[in-house]
Amino acid sequence: MDTDVIVVGAGLAGAAATLKLSRAGRRVRVVEARTRCGGRGFARSFAGEGPSLEFGGAWITPWHHRLRALVPEHGMSLRPRHPVTNRLWLRDGTLHGDGPASSAEVTSHERAIARVAVDSILLKKGLAENEKGEALNGISFAAYLDRLACPRSTRDLFSAWWTVSGNGDHRKVAASEFLASCSYDNGLAEGMIRFWTDTVVPGIGVLAERMIAASGAELILDEPVTQVLRESSHVEIVTGTRRHRAGACVLALGINQLRNVEFTPWLSDGKSAALAHGHGGRSFKLWIRAEGVPVGTLVTGDGEGLEFAFAERAEGGTTYIVAFGLMQEGNHPSDPAWVKAQAAKLFPNARVLSHDWHDWLDDPFARGTWVAALAGHEAGYESANWQPEGRVAFASSDYARDQAGWFEGAVIAGEDAADAVLKLS
Repeated sequence: MDTDVIVVGAGLAGAAATLKLSRAGRRVRVVEARTRCGGRGFARSFAGEGPSLEFGGAWITPWHHRLRALVPEHGMSLRPRHPVTNRLWLRDGTLHGDGPASSAEVTSHERAIARVAVDSILLKKGLAENEKGEALNGISFAAYLDRLACPRSTRDLFSAWWTVSGNGDHRKVAASEFLASCSYDNGLAEGMIRFWTDTVVPGIGVLAERMIAASGAELILDEPVTQVLRESSHVEIVTGTRRHRAGACVLALGINQLRNVEFTPWLSDGKSAALAHGHGGRSFKLWIRAEGVPVGTLVTGDGEGLEFAFAERAEGGTTYIVAFGLMQEGNHPSDPAWVKAQAAKLFPNARVLSHDWHDWLDDPFARGTWVAALAGHEAGYESANWQPEGRVAFASSDYARDQAGWFEGAVIAGEDAADAVLKLS
């Protein structure tokens, strides 16, 4: 054996598994495809010269206790999110400060808000249908919006929050992704941001790197895994240049990342089906540096292009706006002219200086953003479907037993995978 345990993936899930295994006395080798640690946590300087910003996931909530304990343990800190001090809605080409719906639509709008609130709480309680017998699972976000029969302005509002919750094709991703996020604040979509309270400084990637360093594990970067060979007594990991053999393995990879790995023997039917579908996370996140935008301004759009924008940080006399939309036809987040035109809709008085982003869909070691379950296939993303097989355990926020989709879920999944490996010996 080259080592006791091989951990594939140096994101937060892999780092959590590595730290726990090492502290239990296991020799661990971490194999990472990228040239850095952190996975979908990726902090770097804006445009190569600005402040360090998180281009992957960023916000954590007050109840992410495991992550909050790891941050000070590894010499890091939390930066509170700036409060929302100015709320605007784009409707009919004009910004409004009195709400998303016109006076003629306010009754229909409030009815839809109430329906979503009830459905989200019922889903949180584990129910598959609401009191009207309408499905809460297995229905796409688009079909759910049609069922609400709400005004266009209400659909646009929900779509904006969708870009940071369900974050995929309205016609394919399950509405339960949106409803689950609404349930954080008694079913209100608008309440999601109340619980995005802090950002890890200097970044999630640095935290993962420090956790692995503290473990004393061997770290190998820039070595993508192509095959996993499972035997009754050991596991072999095949990369482009060599093989690694260990008594057990933790595959700390998300669903879309695992699709690039060949397994011998192949995985169970449930896992294979989930990999065949993948997940539908297709949001883009970008940062805009601008003048003339008060920090704390939150704007939701008209259902197209940039749909959600929050002026989160002020630095050096300028404001840094974090914005979200969906990677779909007509959206061009890499094009400065397109970004300026979109920003002009949401911040008419702003002067856009520059923007920066990371394309997670084109990233060969991500192939998507945060997890978004496809409607009708939700069971494939449940943690019960990702239990260990033989000497291989699985760890990712994509299918964590708690806080799936969050970095907290990555830590939980990594530590659970480490526990499963420790039970083998």
